[in-house]
Amino acid sequence: MIQTGKITALYARFSHDEGNSGHDSNSIANQKELLAEYANTHGFINHQFYTDDGYSGTNFERPAFQKMMTDVENGLIGTIIVKDMSRLGRNYLMVGQYTEIIFPEYNVRFVAISDNVDSAEGLSDLIPFSNLINEWYAKDISKKMRAMITQKGNSGRRLCSRAIYGYMKSPEDKEKWIIDEYAASVVRRIYELYISGNGVSRIANILRDEKIQRPFVYLYQKESDTPYEWTGATITVIITNREYCGDTVNFKTHKPSYKSKKIIKNPPELQRVFLDTHPAIIDRVIFEKAQNRYAKRCRKKKSKTKDTLFTGYVYCKDCKSRFHVFRHKARGNMIVSYECSGYRKQQKKCTYHRIDEDALKQCVLQKIKLMWYEAKSDIRSFKAKVRKRLNADETASRSKIQSEIDAAQTRIAEIDKYVQGLFEAKVRNEIDSDIFGSLSKTYTEEKAELNAKIADLILQENSAKDAYQKINRLYEAIEKYDSITELTPEVLSDFVDRIEVGEHLKGTKEQKIDVFFVGVGLMDTL
Repeated sequence: MIQTGKITALYARFSHDEGNSGHDSNSIANQKELLAEYANTHGFINHQFYTDDGYSGTNFERPAFQKMMTDVENGLIGTIIVKDMSRLGRNYLMVGQYTEIIFPEYNVRFVAISDNVDSAEGLSDLIPFSNLINEWYAKDISKKMRAMITQKGNSGRRLCSRAIYGYMKSPEDKEKWIIDEYAASVVRRIYELYISGNGVSRIANILRDEKIQRPFVYLYQKESDTPYEWTGATITVIITNREYCGDTVNFKTHKPSYKSKKIIKNPPELQRVFLDTHPAIIDRVIFEKAQNRYAKRCRKKKSKTKDTLFTGYVYCKDCKSRFHVFRHKARGNMIVSYECSGYRKQQKKCTYHRIDEDALKQCVLQKIKLMWYEAKSDIRSFKAKVRKRLNADETASRSKIQSEIDAAQTRIAEIDKYVQGLFEAKVRNEIDSDIFGSLSKTYTEEKAELNAKIADLILQENSAKDAYQKINRLYEAIEKYDSITELTPEVLSDFVDRIEVGEHLKGTKEQKIDVFFVGVGLMDTL
C-alpha cells in the first residue's frame, strides 16, 4: 500500500551523547541518505525531512518532532519513516503511545527500516520489548554521562558551558575565565548598592533608569523590546553567586532522573567549591557582607510591619527555633519583644522564652564592646587565640576529608555496577526475584548511607574554608571602628552571626544570652 496524496515524513534524530559512543551510522547525514534511498526504492513520494540534531530520545519536545506531529494532526502526513525505533524515541511508554494509538488514529503508516517494522503489515508483539531495550540504552548513556560529569566536577573543572555575566572566556584557553571590565563594573556597583541598604527591586530600577543592558541581552547580543528591564531575581542571582569571588562552584543543581527535565537546586552541603580558580570581581569581605544581609532579610508582611533591629538574628538556646517579634503596650509605651516560635506553635514544643528588645540590645552591645576592646588592646594576642580556635575546630585535614569523599564515591560507583549486574542477571533468569530484591535493598541502603556521609564531609570541607573568610571580615570590622557607643544595624551586621536566648533562670529575672561572633562563635570559649 503506497500512499501518494500526502507527505511522506522522513524523520531523523541524533543525540550528541550517542556521538560520543561511536554510533556513526546514526549521524544525521547517514540517516537521511538511508531514509531517502528506502523511500525512493519502495515508491514513497512527496518526501519531506524532519530533523532533530542534538536531541535526546527521552525528550519528546524536540522541535522537528513537534512540527511533524502538528502536520499529522492537520492530516498532512500519510507515512512516517525512521531508521529504527530508537530514532522515534527512547521512552518505551511514549513510543508505544505513538505507534499503537496516535498514528493509527490519524491513519498514519509507520515504518522503522532496521527493525523491519511496517504498520501496514501489522505490529509485532516484540516491539514493546525492543522499545524497552532502547530505553535501557538511554538510561545507561545517562548514567555514564552523570559519572563523567561527577568526575569532571570533583576534579575542579568548571561544569557550566558559558561564562557568567562579568566574565568572558579566554581566547587562549576556553577553560579559563577572564574579567569583562564593563560587565564587572556593573557587578561591583550592584554589590555596593546592596550593601548600602538598597533592595534588589530598587537596584533593578536604578539600572533600568540608567539604561544598562540586562545580562541576557548583553551576553548574547539579542534583539529585545525590553533590553534594560532588570528584575529583582536577576539581582539576587548576582549578589548570591560565589563565583564572583574567584571560586568555582560545581553541582549547584540536579535532575531527579534522566527522564525528568525539572531542575532542582542543591543545598550548599552537596555543592563542591574550589577556591581561587579565576580572577575575583568581588572581594571576599564584601561578598560576605552581602550574604550576611541577604541571610538576615525578612519578607515583608501583609501588615507592612517594619523589621526590628534583631530580625533574623535571635534563636532559642534550647530548641534552636527562630524568635518571633511581637509588640505590646506597657504603661502607655509600645514595647518590642521576642519570643520562641517553638513555644508559640500549637504543640508547644518548647518552654516560654521571651526577652525585651531593650534588654537584649544592652547585653549584645556590652559583649561586642568587650570583644572589640580586647582585640584593639592586643590584636596579635587576639589573632593568636583565633588561630588556635580554628586549628582545634579543624579536626580533619582537607586531604583526609577529600580522601574519604573519593573512597565513598568509588564505592557508590561499584554499587551502581553491581545493581546493574543484578538486574541483567534477573532478566536472564539467573537469579530469582527474592534474591534480587534482598540484594538490591542492601545495596540501596548502603548507597544512601554513603551519600549522607559525602554530604556531611563536603559540609565539613566548606565550613573549614568559609571560617577563614569570615575571620577576615571580623578583622576588618575591628579596624573599621574607632569606638562603639551604640548598637546600630551596621555594627550588628559587622560583628554578630547569631544570638541564642535561654529561658529565665528559676526564681530570677536572669537568662542566658549567647552571642556568636562572625567567624569565631562564642567569645568565652576562645
